[in-house]
Amino acid sequence: MARDAQKARTHRALIDAALALTSTHGPEGLTVDTVAERAGVSRRTVFNHFATLDEILLAACTEVLDVLVDGFLAAAAAAPPGEPTIKAVVDDVVGAMRVTDLVGPMAYLTRALGGHHDDPRVRGFVETAFGRCTRHLSAAATERYPTVDRLDVELAVGALLSGVLVLHGHWWERTGATDDAATRAEWDRLLDHLVSTLRKAF
Repeated sequence: MARDAQKARTHRALIDAALALTSTHGPEGLTVDTVAERAGVSRRTVFNHFATLDEILLAACTEVLDVLVDGFLAAAAAAPPGEPTIKAVVDDVVGAMRVTDLVGPMAYLTRALGGHHDDPRVRGFVETAFGRCTRHLSAAATERYPTVDRLDVELAVGALLSGVLVLHGHWWERTGATDDAATRAEWDRLLDHLVSTLRKAF
């Protein structure tokens, strides 16, 4: 038990190190040596938890995006679920999108990955991280609405998160992915467009 707890603490320290290094220095700041030094562990320990640096970076990116899952869970804890329908699921997810700060995570992805949103490697990282977030959010929504068909939940959440992924590319292109009042206003406009479009389907 104590060994498992230590393993979890080390894993946490490695992700925290990756988050701090990439946020400050971008992808160039992420090396095995810098992660090990920041986390206070050996190089060997780094590879005991992650096979490659890309895996560490992906774990960091996924955690940043999971702020949306945290927002969904916080909203769920504050209010009882609605009628057990797919519309209620969509309403809850959209509500979480509106109250959760997604601009910070979007800006972080830019700093952490570098390059351009059309770069195949960057695109691959972003899509994989969004895919993981989609699975996490689908699981949370299914738990909140256990009588709604799981396939319908996954389709609805997948459509919404795929839309956010598309928004990320447009927002990055239009704003340079900086975080200020103007870029936040642009994100809100894009999110309104997404919600308006998907409401026609749900």
